[in-house]
Amino acid sequence: MKIHIIGVCGVATGALACMLKEIGHTVSGSDANMYPPMSSVLKDSQIILYDKYDTANIKSPDIVIVGNAISRGNVELEYVLNERLEYISMPEALKKFFLKDKEVIAVCGTHGKTTTTALLAHILVCAESDPSFFVGGLTANYNSNFKLGNGKYFVIEGDEYDSAYFEKFPKFIKYQPHHTILTSLEFDHADIYPNIDEIKKWFRHLLKIIPSNGKVIYSNEYSSLNEIISSSMSMCKSFGFKDADYNIEFIEYSKHLSKIKLADKNNILNLETHLFGDFNYSNICAASAMAMELGIDLKTIIEAVKTFKGVKRRQEILIESKDMIIYEDFAHHPTAISGVLLSMRSRYPDSQIWAVYEPCSATSKRNVFQLQLTQALSSAQTIIIMAPLNMHKIAQDERIDVNHVYNELISQGKDAWLFDNSDEIANKIIYDVKSKHTVVVIMSNGGFDGLYDKIRKLKNNLC
Repeated sequence: MKIHIIGVCGVATGALACMLKEIGHTVSGSDANMYPPMSSVLKDSQIILYDKYDTANIKSPDIVIVGNAISRGNVELEYVLNERLEYISMPEALKKFFLKDKEVIAVCGTHGKTTTTALLAHILVCAESDPSFFVGGLTANYNSNFKLGNGKYFVIEGDEYDSAYFEKFPKFIKYQPHHTILTSLEFDHADIYPNIDEIKKWFRHLLKIIPSNGKVIYSNEYSSLNEIISSSMSMCKSFGFKDADYNIEFIEYSKHLSKIKLADKNNILNLETHLFGDFNYSNICAASAMAMELGIDLKTIIEAVKTFKGVKRRQEILIESKDMIIYEDFAHHPTAISGVLLSMRSRYPDSQIWAVYEPCSATSKRNVFQLQLTQALSSAQTIIIMAPLNMHKIAQDERIDVNHVYNELISQGKDAWLFDNSDEIANKIIYDVKSKHTVVVIMSNGGFDGLYDKIRKLKNNLC
C-alpha cells in the first residue's frame, strides 16, 4: 500500500512509519517540526519526508494516517477530508496492520509506562518468545522503540492521551489488549480531561474489555486503581511494597547495582538491576509479575532484570566527572519529579542535589499542579526553573505562575533560581557547581530549549 502520515516526526508516528516500511509498504510523511533524532531515523528507513505541510505531499495514497497533534485547519488534513480520502488514527493503524493476530499486552498508567513496557519486552526477548513491542521511548538494549517479532505477544505502551482529533478517547482502547498492567492512576492531561473521574471512567472501560482468560496486574499504591478494581475480577493481581500479591522490597546498593527482592505466595526472587529508586523498583515488580503470570521461567526473569539497560531520557547520564554527574529524566508530573529527586537523594546521600526543571507538557504549563510542584522540587538543595515557552494556546487564568513557585521556594530558604532561557541555565550548571560532589537532575518531557547540547558544548570547552 501507499501510506502517507501527517505529523510523522512524533515518537509514535515515526516508529509506526518505520514499522510499515519494514513490512513492505511505501511510506511518506510530513511534519512542520522535523529534526533529529527522529528525522534521521526516518531517512535511514527510506521514508519519503516533507518538511512542511502541503497538499502536494499527498500523492494518491491508499490510506492516510493522521497524527495525534494534527487538528482541523492543517492543509493536508483539509485536503484529505475534501477529497474523501481514507484516513485513520495512529492507534487504529497499529491495530489494523500489527495487532490483529497478536496477544496484546498493554502497559497503562500515569507513570512508569515506558520503562515497564521496555522491561517486559526485554524479559520476553530473553525468554526467546520473539515478541513485538512498541514503546514511547528509545530502549537502550535495542536502540529502538519498536521491534517486530514472530512470536504471539505484542507488548505496547497504552497511552491514556486521546487518539486523534476525531477519536477523543485513550489510545489503549483501540489496542483491545488481552492483558494489561496498570502502573498508576493520577490526574494528568489537563488539556483534555476535566478531572480524574473522567480518566477513571476510561480505565474502567479498559478493564471491561480484558477477556476473562486475560491477566491484569495493578499497583495497590494508588487509591484510584484500588477503587476501580472489582473484587469479582479473579484475573486481577496487585503489586506493591506491601500487602500485595506481588511484593517488592529494596535491599541495598552494591557498586553500580540495586539489590531488590520480589516475593509472591510461592516464590522469592532476588533481583539485581542497574535502575534505582522506588518508582523503578515498582516498574520492575510490575513487569516481572506479568511475566510470572505468563509462565516465564524465573531464572530468565532474574537475568533479564539484571541485563536491562533502561530507556533513553529516564535516569540517563549525560555527563559524569569526579565532581559532577548530570542526569536527564522525563519527569514532568509532580509525583514523578518527587520520585526522581528522592531516588537521587537515596542513591547519592553525600552529594548536593540540583533540580533543573522545565514546565513543558500541556498539564505542567497549567496551574493545576502549581502547589504540588513546589513540594515536589523541595527535596533538592538547588532548584532551577525555566519559564515555560509557547504559552499562547493556554488561557491566561489557566497558566502556571512560575514566579509564584520560585517565591514559595525562596520563602522556604531554598537556593532557587528562575531563568528565561537555557543559555543562563547551562552556564550556571557548568560554572557554579561547588567543590562538593553534585548530582544535577534535568527534568523535562521536551527539548528544554536545547539545554542538553549547550551543557555538553560548555563542558567540552572546559576540558
